Amino acid sequence: MKHEIKKISKILDELVTFCFKHGTNNMNISVENNETFFKIKIHTDNIDCDNKRVKLLKDLLNMPRQTEIEEHYWELAGENDHDTELSLVGMMVDKAEVEFEDTALTITLYRNKQ
Repeated sequence: MKHEIKKISKILDELVTFCFKHGTNNMNISVENNETFFKIKIHTDNIDCDNKRVKLLKDLLNMPRQTEIEEHYWELAGENDHDTELSLVGMMVDKAEVEFEDTALTITLYRNKQ
């Protein structure tokens, strides 16, 4: 729990970077700090994405959470310009939901508190 807020900020940084890199100019972000988990949601109505990229995004964000890797590498999130950083985000969250329709993308991430 020592760096929990910084980890949430790094996760947000990765999601915002992904959206901007794919052409969005407007996004809505919400973060909920519940008793047992954090819920991070980002929605954009106009993103340059396709089903192939969305599938890759789902795969990266739905990697099993790996706290041992997270403890060593979480500070690196947001420091690289490659989509591979999303795999680190996937290792830092417990559940990811990705919805894509036309040009609208919604990503919802859940991170349980330890």
